[in-house]
Amino acid sequence: MAGKRKKLEVAASAGGHEVPRKRPAVSPGQAAEEEDFPRGGASALTPAEIQEARAQADEEFKNENKSQSKKRRTDVPLKGKHKSLTEENSTLFSHGLTGKLPKSVDILRYKSLCVGMKMWGAVAEINNKDLVVSLPGGLRGFVRAEEASEVLAKDTRNTKKRRKKEKSSDEEVVSLVDLFSIGQLVACTVRKLELSKSNQEKKSRRIELSLCLNHLYEGLTIDAVHEGQAMTATVSSLEDHGYLLSFGVPAMSGFLLHSNYMDGKESPKLRMGQLVQGVVVSVDKKRGTVGLKASPSLVASTMVKEYAGLTLEILTPGSMVHARVRAVTKNGLLLSFLTYFTGTVDIFHLETPLPGPSWSEKYSENQRVKARILFVDPVKKSVGLSLNPQLINYTIPTMAPAIGDVFENAVVHRVDPTLGILVELPLKKSSAAAYIHISNVSDEHVAKLGKKYCVGKKVRARVVGFRVMDGLAIASLKDSVVEQLLISHADVKPAMNVRGTVVATEPFGSFIQLADGLRALCPLQHMSDFQRTAPSAKFQVGARLKFRVLTCDIQTRKITLTHKKTLVMSKLKPITSYEDAVEGLVTHGFITGFEDYGCFVSFYNDVKGLAHRKDLGIDAGVKADTVFEVGQSIKCRVLRCDSATCRLSLSFVTSSHRFGEETGVKVGELVSGTVAHVADKVFILDVMTDKELMKGILTFPHLSDTSGHVEGLKGIIKVGHKLEQLLVLDVTDKQKLILSAKYSLVHRVAELPSDISQVQVQAVIPGYIANITEKGCFVRFLKHLTGLASIPQVADEFVSDANHHFTVGQSVRAHVLEVNQEACKFSVSLKQSLCFSTDASLLHGYFLEEDKIVEASGASNLEWTESLAIGTCVEGEIQEIKDYGVIVNVPKHKDIVGFVTHYQLGGSVEVGQRVQARVLDVAKADGIVDLTLRTHLLQVKEPEPSSAKKEKNKLKRSNPATTENLQKHQKVTAVVELIKDDYLVLSLLDQGNAICFASTGDYNLQVKDAHQRYQPGQRLPATVEELSEEGPGGRILLLLGSFTDPVVTTVGPNKRPRHERKMEVGSLVDAEVLSVEQLHLILSISKNGKGRVHVTEVKDEFENGNPLSSFVVGQKVKAKVLVKPHAKRTASRAGVGDHLFELTLRPSQLTDVCEGEQAKSLPSFATLATGQAVTAYVQEVTEESAWLLVAPHVRGRLFILDSSTDPTELQSFKERFTIGTAVHCCVKAIDHSKGTLDFTLVATDNNFNKAEIEVPQIEGQDPSSEDSDGKRGEIKEGEIMGGRISRLYPGVGGLSVQIAPSLFGRVHVTHMSDTWRDNPVTHFREGQFVRCVVLEVKKSVVGKPQIDLSLRSSLGGSEGSEATHGGPGNTTVAVNTIQDLKEGLLVQGYVKNASNKGCFVTLSRHVDARVLISNLSDSYILDPSESFPPGKLVTGRIVSVEHLSRRVEMSLKSLSSGSIRVPEGGILGRHFADFKVGDIVFGLIKRIESFGLFISIEQSSLVGMCHVSEVADHYVKNIEKHYKVGDRVRARILKMDEGNERISLGLKESYFPELGDEMEPQSEGEAPDEVMQSNAGTGIKTTDDVMADKDEDIEGDENEEKEEDSEEESGETEEGSEDDEESDEADVEPDVMLGSRSLVAPPLDVQLDRDLTSSGAHTKDENGEDAAEEDTEEAKKLNRRAKKRIKEEREAEIRAAEEKRLRGDQAPETLDDFEALVRASPNSSFVWIKYMAFLIQLADIDKARAIAERALETINFREESEKLNVWVAYLNLENVYGTPPKEAVLELFQKALQYCDPKKLYFALLGIYENPQQPEGPKHDMADQLLKTMTRKYNTSAKVWLRQIQSLLGRGMGDAANKALEQGLKSLPRRKHIKVISRAAILEFRIGSPERARILFEGILRNYPKRTDLWSVYLDQEIRLGNESVIRALFERVICLELPPRKMKFLFKKYLDYEKAQGNEEGMEHVKTKAMEYVDAKLG
Repeated sequence: MAGKRKKLEVAASAGGHEVPRKRPAVSPGQAAEEEDFPRGGASALTPAEIQEARAQADEEFKNENKSQSKKRRTDVPLKGKHKSLTEENSTLFSHGLTGKLPKSVDILRYKSLCVGMKMWGAVAEINNKDLVVSLPGGLRGFVRAEEASEVLAKDTRNTKKRRKKEKSSDEEVVSLVDLFSIGQLVACTVRKLELSKSNQEKKSRRIELSLCLNHLYEGLTIDAVHEGQAMTATVSSLEDHGYLLSFGVPAMSGFLLHSNYMDGKESPKLRMGQLVQGVVVSVDKKRGTVGLKASPSLVASTMVKEYAGLTLEILTPGSMVHARVRAVTKNGLLLSFLTYFTGTVDIFHLETPLPGPSWSEKYSENQRVKARILFVDPVKKSVGLSLNPQLINYTIPTMAPAIGDVFENAVVHRVDPTLGILVELPLKKSSAAAYIHISNVSDEHVAKLGKKYCVGKKVRARVVGFRVMDGLAIASLKDSVVEQLLISHADVKPAMNVRGTVVATEPFGSFIQLADGLRALCPLQHMSDFQRTAPSAKFQVGARLKFRVLTCDIQTRKITLTHKKTLVMSKLKPITSYEDAVEGLVTHGFITGFEDYGCFVSFYNDVKGLAHRKDLGIDAGVKADTVFEVGQSIKCRVLRCDSATCRLSLSFVTSSHRFGEETGVKVGELVSGTVAHVADKVFILDVMTDKELMKGILTFPHLSDTSGHVEGLKGIIKVGHKLEQLLVLDVTDKQKLILSAKYSLVHRVAELPSDISQVQVQAVIPGYIANITEKGCFVRFLKHLTGLASIPQVADEFVSDANHHFTVGQSVRAHVLEVNQEACKFSVSLKQSLCFSTDASLLHGYFLEEDKIVEASGASNLEWTESLAIGTCVEGEIQEIKDYGVIVNVPKHKDIVGFVTHYQLGGSVEVGQRVQARVLDVAKADGIVDLTLRTHLLQVKEPEPSSAKKEKNKLKRSNPATTENLQKHQKVTAVVELIKDDYLVLSLLDQGNAICFASTGDYNLQVKDAHQRYQPGQRLPATVEELSEEGPGGRILLLLGSFTDPVVTTVGPNKRPRHERKMEVGSLVDAEVLSVEQLHLILSISKNGKGRVHVTEVKDEFENGNPLSSFVVGQKVKAKVLVKPHAKRTASRAGVGDHLFELTLRPSQLTDVCEGEQAKSLPSFATLATGQAVTAYVQEVTEESAWLLVAPHVRGRLFILDSSTDPTELQSFKERFTIGTAVHCCVKAIDHSKGTLDFTLVATDNNFNKAEIEVPQIEGQDPSSEDSDGKRGEIKEGEIMGGRISRLYPGVGGLSVQIAPSLFGRVHVTHMSDTWRDNPVTHFREGQFVRCVVLEVKKSVVGKPQIDLSLRSSLGGSEGSEATHGGPGNTTVAVNTIQDLKEGLLVQGYVKNASNKGCFVTLSRHVDARVLISNLSDSYILDPSESFPPGKLVTGRIVSVEHLSRRVEMSLKSLSSGSIRVPEGGILGRHFADFKVGDIVFGLIKRIESFGLFISIEQSSLVGMCHVSEVADHYVKNIEKHYKVGDRVRARILKMDEGNERISLGLKESYFPELGDEMEPQSEGEAPDEVMQSNAGTGIKTTDDVMADKDEDIEGDENEEKEEDSEEESGETEEGSEDDEESDEADVEPDVMLGSRSLVAPPLDVQLDRDLTSSGAHTKDENGEDAAEEDTEEAKKLNRRAKKRIKEEREAEIRAAEEKRLRGDQAPETLDDFEALVRASPNSSFVWIKYMAFLIQLADIDKARAIAERALETINFREESEKLNVWVAYLNLENVYGTPPKEAVLELFQKALQYCDPKKLYFALLGIYENPQQPEGPKHDMADQLLKTMTRKYNTSAKVWLRQIQSLLGRGMGDAANKALEQGLKSLPRRKHIKVISRAAILEFRIGSPERARILFEGILRNYPKRTDLWSVYLDQEIRLGNESVIRALFERVICLELPPRKMKFLFKKYLDYEKAQGNEEGMEHVKTKAMEYVDAKLG
């Protein structure tokens, strides 16, 4: 409609006439909006105006045609016949510019496309989620499934909903394959154009299309449909007689009869959503229905006919039209059709695809042709046509060549310099046309196509694709493409080896690019030979890898690849079909599944086979899935194959003979080999067997048992090096030998198992670590036989990670624990205690490898090793003395260096001194000899010469003391001489000082630092394993005993060691103090080692201080052995104190040994009893407790409050207890089940306190209830305890005092001190220590212990602070029970709560008194809750006492003359008689009215009034502008009414002529001369101070103003009273918060005689004054009408109050009122909560809990919200009054979870802990804990995550909030992401970092740029911050978006509003200009 209206207006204006416009009347708001942003396309023309404009346009058009025809007759034609045509079509081809006809036709390209363009195409591909459509010009478009059909789009939207409602549906699922076919011609609409970059950085142009008819027929109405018109429809429903059709147009539908479909012939039935082309056979415009006939021949022959109302928008692609040639251009034709339309035909769509050079001669002007519409561009108003004969016949052009075909003699037919080359492809019977784009001409850049490729030149081309709609093939001349292996899917064959590039990696696999247009998938299970759970690291984007094709489906264009190394590298013939599987064929496949009867194997091209269980090659009883795994590559042999039934039988036994039998090599044999190749981690060896030369693999870890030798051997082994004694571990399928050179395996090869049947339980066998995982270590033996050592079996100590103990390839000894023959599994243990070595093979192999390294390194001249053999004596000269030892020069061997450690010197030496030395060790590789100079080692017989070896046996018998007396397996004691990294050098003192060697560690025990474990001179038990004749290099090898704690003995240089007496438990030893620690002594026990004495083993009796402080280092003591060191603890588990003897110094223990008496033992946990007195020693002190030791391994806790009852001592708790100090205490409690022990010191303190303070009998206490048994397990009444204040309750709530770790008591307000004072709670603080007395112990209504405490000194308590007021004295009587009360008794108490009827006063713990409002004060009290706040101390007398009902009435009024009066300075202070006229007083403004101020006079209960005329010396119009409630003012008494006790005040400055010092109110105890001070700094507000700020204009006559004020005063006084009463009535209900005040005046407490006409009635207002009498003069001036009006209003208010009371709306104020209310509304949580709040105000917490429990039982279970409200209130109560609060709340919360919605309850508890009144520490801790639980429990709730983010941001934890957001997005469903991110960004803006907020908003707007709501929120937050540059930059970004006009108008309006708010005229004009530019661009 917008386009039509525009044309009308243009047409009207073209004729020189302006179209008159009339704008309808609009509101001002609308007018402003239209002025800012006129609606685009909107018309203000009325229907009549439109008809008039159309008539004018038609008339002018006719006149213009007449003038044009006359002009054509008279004009001389210029250059033939094209002049008139040029003018007519200049706007069509020159974009609105006038001029000549175009010389060429625009070729359809991507740049010429626009959104909304209609195009004709053919379906090229059908995928699961989209269609690929071939378009004219070689373009390709994509149609998503939801855009393919309206029915399919609706089906897609409702799929999820249907699946949620119906888990199983019988409905048939419609797919794209069912609705479309390849080659189907369709009309589509361009919906989106994308230009992006792919992974290869190439620009990717994507065209998004739509087949939905609502876009194709947009603007079509039923009026434009006529019979004979060809149309496309969608099947919307299947009916009995045909199909219901949809055209995508509202109010228009169609129907297709079965007889009209395919001419009634049998054909497949149509499906819902399928597109149908047909011809209209009937039109019913009234019903909006169209009859259609679907016949291919009829559709192909139907022409578009001209009719009225035909527009360009109605034309659809694919329609056939009659056209006439209007012009011939150099690359196409210009055609006119349907009279008014003009279209173009480019050179690709002529009648022949290979037009000749003279093709233009074939066409002449006005030649008639048939054409089909290819595209319609609604923006440029252009139409593209085609003359292709096949398209004219409504069929797609046929393509003769195939993709991939190579043509050697293709002929260049035409060259388009900027586009490409048209070539002719020679075929057998004909030729085909192919087009080569300029980018496919050559691999190199071609500057000019015309020079290199001329017409007629023959080229080599390859077909790479098709331009279906153009009837052309796509070819390439690039050599790389012509020679390329793969071009299309047809080139890909199963089992083909290919290379590809990884373009994307997903969790399910990787996408591989094989060639342009060829993508394949490598599934996750095919990335490796083994099963994987995540993609391999090598599949990085851009990586080029080798693959093999598994499957290739040409129809679906899907290719599957494998990267399994076994399959890719296999040289065996693959199986790609069942015909290829011939019997006996050996090939590779991969396992896909297991069954009981066999294993399934898959091959290429989805060929599958079965290997029966008997053909798997495994033993009977072994399950296949325990040997093989899914996905494993396997070699198998074909047994038989039936290709007809597709059955394939396989066998995993590929040969009938074993491999070992063929080659003659068996697993477990020793072979030799020559190194052929050295790789990164392995040696490849050539191993010569008896039959053939084989390849062997020797990995680096298998070179040696010692990790240190691996590097050395790697360095000497080169190509060609021959290795002997290699063990064959296994033989692979590829006929390769797995070898090992480990000496531990080679020399024990007979013990190595190769089959599960050879593994015996309890056997210890050598092996090596094959792998280490989280499960443990896998130990491997022969033939891949592997056992598992689980984590608990890795070592004797606790192991968290096996990698810390072992490495892959390490040699180990394994102890077999369990064997499972059926599963072929066995478990082993690697614990050193089970697998220790029984020989010296580890050290033997070490020295053999040392010699190999020396020999292979090429070291020459090793003859010196014979003369310097180990154990020989040599002469040398001291060459140099170093810090680490001495260098000795050996004269006969100049190249050899002798070295002597300091330990081996044996004395002092000097440089140049000649010495006699003995060889201890020889390092051949380094040329270093280790020597010793110690004398006793030099006393040895020289080694025999070689000629004397024959006499060896004789020497053994004759000289048993020599080394020849050693025998194998002999037990010896060896002394450590030298410590190396891997071995020890030892000497055998008893065997002629023979030199021996032993390993520092074992196979399973690697000692990291041998120098820490061993010391020179250390004696070790050992066993001789190899003598010098057997050991390598003539060494004697020893095997050390199991790694136990050795006995250390030093050996002197000149004497042999002597054996010390072995110490047993109970023996006495002499010791010397080595060190004194806080809790133990370290003693030196002679020469046998060290001992330790614990602090509890020093004294028998209690002594003050630390008993260890009396010892000094070096002191000699006698001790007794209690415990020997642990003998069976391994070295790796040995701790610091494991080598120490446990000793005692207690006299009773030493006496027992000497005198035989029974020793006094230390207490143990089993022998301790409650109340037992013990001596303990402080081990540790914390803030809350001290840990005490009563024995070395028995300790208990002394809680801080159990250490004393004195607050001063409790305050200095940490100073009183230092580590090691002795403490005499009692056992308070023992819990044998938990193993806890508690001590106390209060047991002795109570005796002291009771002796010092006489504790009177407590009320209700039984005198005989003393704690006679001495047990401290229970708390008794009268007990004195230490306490700590945990919480303060304002008002009369009292104190919560902690008296035990988890036990709290309550202190009543009357028991805080003997001296009573106002608000006693304010004199205490949380954390303060006090001494308290237990008054009563009882159970609460919920079963919790309730303890009442007292801090009164008279009872034995201590409040911890001094009194500031005097005590009650004789004026009051202490009240404990109601029996102590009597009428007239003067008592004191604390106000509990106040209401409009009076107040309650608490006199003691059990006695409360009621004070009626009439007895509150001698003067009128307007607001009792304000005058008598909770906690105020009052004094009064008892009026009445009812002992049965326990009701006490009390009065606070002053007593009459002759009675007992309140002492001077009491609560009322100064009285009325104390004042006189003229006095200056001070007070606080209590109330402000229009007629004056009410001022509360300080130090009195009197309230005076200052009339408005007395406020200032000049007129004051509005008092509230100058004064406010609470201001302190100075006033002068002007008048006093003694009868009514009223005071009139004045504030005028003229009343205070002297501005100097004035008398302040006299406070109690001050002298009059001490209170004189100036007004400066006092805070007194004077009239001058008020008037200095604001000046008021004085207008009118002063008397007239006073009269008006008087009238206002009289009326407003009463109205003000009524307002107060109404507000009081509305707020009567008590607040739940502690300490809140109840409001006072009930509605019916109004004096009905307060009538302005009653002169004798006097009522007191809220301040004790009578406003009516105060202003009698002014009231008389009121006229009768005003008086009547006031009286009527007053009576109406009274009636409303009475009705309200009759309806029962009055707030309950007593327990009976609340009981009646809950009976009336039992399901109202509001009533129950108010009831609880009322009880809390009465400080009856237990009763409030009981009411909460009762409410939960009473409220109906259906009222979930009401119950939840009560639970929340209950939780609030426990949070404030629970003991302790945290535990009480959590316990109640767990109970509430069983009845309430958990999520709501979690949020309620979170709100409690996030309350600002919560303490910061517990608040954050509990909130964090709750949020952690909530995010785990409700991880899909956006509200929970946002609450977590808000909590973290509120505490300034931005980084944690970001992490929480990331974690939340991982857990939340995707549909909630935008909501969470946007709200998190808003939180960042408000309480976090604006930068982080911007990052979040930019991130979501990058993905959702059209979300106007997000832009709006983003802008609002930036506007709130106020950075103008940022705001304007953001607005500029927003208005550049491509959004619908409605959204853009909103954004422009927002921008303009911002500029208006800023007042920036220039900015406003800028916004309007931008808006108009947008409108102009939209209108075109």
